[in-house]
Amino acid sequence: MNSTQLGNGIADTPEEEVILIVVGLGALGLIAGSLGLFWDKTIAWLLTHGLLLPAAARPLLEIPGTDGAGLDLMRAAIAAGVLLALIAVVVSSAVRAIRRRRHAEELV
Repeated sequence: MNSTQLGNGIADTPEEEVILIVVGLGALGLIAGSLGLFWDKTIAWLLTHGLLLPAAARPLLEIPGTDGAGLDLMRAAIAAGVLLALIAVVVSSAVRAIRRRRHAEELV
């Protein structure tokens, strides 16, 4: 590796990036599969802790596969805010990585 080449600390070459993506997708598949196995327990936990409203409360946004449980306006707004924050973090990280690579190419 060149002394002027900067990596992201996790994957410094394109091959390492591909391996990291494949491993990440595999892990995501395992997590999604295990969530499917424990769906009923997960929904029960969310209902018990008040993160989801039961069907009797007539939620504004019903979540499929929960027998009518879902989110009211306040919970939906919080979920949307969390989703927007997550998107902002991902975009910010991508922009920083692009700038770092462009700066590294200018140094060469």
